[in-house]
Amino acid sequence: MTSAAREALEDCRGALIELADGVQGRQWRRRWITSIVLLRAVGHVLDNVDGARSPEYRTAVDSWWKRLKFTKPEPMIFWNLIDEERNMILKEHHTRAGQGVTAQLSGVEINLQTGDQRVDPPRPAIYHYTINTGPFAGRDQRELIAEGIAW
Repeated sequence: MTSAAREALEDCRGALIELADGVQGRQWRRRWITSIVLLRAVGHVLDNVDGARSPEYRTAVDSWWKRLKFTKPEPMIFWNLIDEERNMILKEHHTRAGQGVTAQLSGVEINLQTGDQRVDPPRPAIYHYTINTGPFAGRDQRELIAEGIAW
């Protein structure tokens, strides 16, 4: 990978950091969409920018794309997440990713004989960012973005 594609990959790493616990609603949705679109942009930048740098780069990039297309549907992280999820987002404005939060309630215990009370300290909320459907159903989105970056 050359400089322009590496720059796009660095933006992917930054987008992953922004998918932090506590992000919810439309803000989370925009960050998820940004992460997926940036992951797909790496390949486009490699092809359109870095591939145009020289005949040697063009040959290497074309060979890489040919091998990738030949191995379809593997690697799943590319074909089923980076490519397909990006297509769903851009062409249908739909995503398979979900979000949720589990609020953990604290309790109060009262001894009716003595009147002593014990209150459990508040516990932090647990945030869920899972894929709802498809081959990655149940997986944490941040783990998948990290796998896409590593790939």
